[in-house]
Amino acid sequence: MINKSRGAALIAFALVLSLIPFSANSNSHGAGPQTPPCGIYKVKKDEVIAGVKFPKGSYQINAFGISCSKVLGSKGLFAQFLKLKDKDPLPKPWKYLADAVGAPKFSSGPGVGFRVQSISQSRPTSTPTPSPSPTPTSSATPSPSPSPTPTPTATTTQVQLPSEGSLCPKIGEKVVGTTTYMRCSWAGHANTTEEAIQRLVWRSFPIVSVSSSKSNNYLVTPVEGASCSNSGDTFDVSGGILECRWTNGKKLQWIKINTVKKTFTNAKSPVSIDVCKLQNKDMTLVRGDRDATQYSGFPLPKPDYMNVKGKNEVLIVPVDYPDFPGGSDLKAQLEYDKKWLVDWYDYFSNGQSQFNVTTLDRWLRLPRDRSGYPTDEKSKDALGATSNKRQSLQAQAFIDEITKEFDLRKFSTVYVMFPDGNYAQGDLIVRNQTFRIKEGEVILNFFSWGRNLEGMETLKWAYYIHETLHDLKINGHAPGNGWPLGIMTNQSGISYAMNPWERFLLDWLPEEQIYCDDAKTLKPVTLSLTPVEREDRQTKIAVIKLSPTKAIVVESHGIDKWSNFKFGDREFPPGFYSVMAYVVDLNKTVAPPVNSDGSSIGNDDWAWAVWQKVDGGASNRFDKSVGDRKNLADYVAVLGDTFTIEGIRIKVVGTGDYETIEISKVG
Repeated sequence: MINKSRGAALIAFALVLSLIPFSANSNSHGAGPQTPPCGIYKVKKDEVIAGVKFPKGSYQINAFGISCSKVLGSKGLFAQFLKLKDKDPLPKPWKYLADAVGAPKFSSGPGVGFRVQSISQSRPTSTPTPSPSPTPTSSATPSPSPSPTPTPTATTTQVQLPSEGSLCPKIGEKVVGTTTYMRCSWAGHANTTEEAIQRLVWRSFPIVSVSSSKSNNYLVTPVEGASCSNSGDTFDVSGGILECRWTNGKKLQWIKINTVKKTFTNAKSPVSIDVCKLQNKDMTLVRGDRDATQYSGFPLPKPDYMNVKGKNEVLIVPVDYPDFPGGSDLKAQLEYDKKWLVDWYDYFSNGQSQFNVTTLDRWLRLPRDRSGYPTDEKSKDALGATSNKRQSLQAQAFIDEITKEFDLRKFSTVYVMFPDGNYAQGDLIVRNQTFRIKEGEVILNFFSWGRNLEGMETLKWAYYIHETLHDLKINGHAPGNGWPLGIMTNQSGISYAMNPWERFLLDWLPEEQIYCDDAKTLKPVTLSLTPVEREDRQTKIAVIKLSPTKAIVVESHGIDKWSNFKFGDREFPPGFYSVMAYVVDLNKTVAPPVNSDGSSIGNDDWAWAVWQKVDGGASNRFDKSVGDRKNLADYVAVLGDTFTIEGIRIKVVGTGDYETIEISKVG
């Protein structure tokens, strides 16, 4: 190593670089690629950086959060680090991430740094000299990265997995083992940047594989109805595929799925669908101020400044800062969010709600750094009577700049987004508040991005939809607050479909897609349902009224258009299909429970809608932890399974292109 102390110029240079954030487009549906390599750097002799050996050879450099030109070259960061004395610490705020798995990484803060991968020698190793303590860095992009590419060597080395729950540097990063892989994941609510960094931890997931016609170990050609060995396996047949599915008793069976789905015609509801419209006036529950703003029964009050049917004008504004500038891929992100937001409302409202989305197609640079725009009022006292107003006062600072670009009087709602990787700010959720604008005053809804949405790898358009649906006066957050089965229970989940009961409430679900009956006069009936995630005109919901304030709701969930995004590696287990049931009880219509900092509290068993367990336990292995330590498998009925709910029996008697159920009274 050259015996030369670092100079003031190097320190200043590194400090400047540490302020440059990484911004990447998050419109990928699945695992995105790592950042492309910057290039190759040749180390001409054995070197040591901060106690870490870098043997002579060639190294591939990958940068994240800073440009490649700042890292490579004779004046780049890596070259400057090589000029330090062997035991010199790195210039602040740079640190070597000693616990990072894979190639050595250097970081100056959340989402900023570079990776150095040997392509001609063994991986650099630490000397006995203690290395600086690692500083975990936050994610710069919500798209998960594949596992680090192993260094090519003549011998095969065993991949060492990081410890479960230990800190990790970047959301979505993976280390793949033989039967499991570790993924850098979000570990819960954070109210500060420092807390957010501590929420980036390694989590273990099983490696799941399924077979197809081109890759299977079946000794006998699969035929419909025969047994199979692995849920989600498929085999090509004329007109479609056979899929291996769970059936009652934890048996697996080949089921025919047609490429062009068959349709069906159910019997007409024996009573008017009005019978199933549980009336809010029949509630006996005494509701508090928070409860009284949203509803789960009929009729829904008219929204204050939104249109359930008709046009809504909304605005998306990308905001960046001098200390956190946005990236160059903004247009693709905006087009992606706009497309899915518009498409979502078009389908789930049955074409009755049109959202006209205006976007600012460049980053709106605010005059102050992020610290000059506090966004902590929600986390201080989310339950307080003044929370909405206090948040609006912080939102005003953003509106002060946005009003210079737009006449905000035409919009009902403003959505504010930040560059990816911003963990410095919380989200603001403001409803129907007066803001000062250049033309005077205007009443707006205002929703800004925040660290928890970022950490949960939330799709921005899903966040926008979720919050705006609350403005339409629906309660949401049930059945199963946090369960990944719909956009109103988990905007960072698997399914982005809308609960069919709430579509019913908004009069967005056509009458022919609703089956309604009264338990008092119920006669046995067989009817079919298609998954709520599928776009079609088939029946989506069966409702059995139990009393003026209670009803059983039956619906189907599956892998289809609105549950096949695979964003953040979130997806249903292979072969997933289901019939699920819940009880709507208007006398449990309370606001979703939250802590004082706005973080959610589970409400699996006390909410306006509660999922029901399958009789006799799960017949499937769709094991996924949901809600208050529940197992999703226990609530999913497959072929042959039954529910028994308040004297009503529901049995799954068919599956394939759709699910078929029998509904009858017990006894």
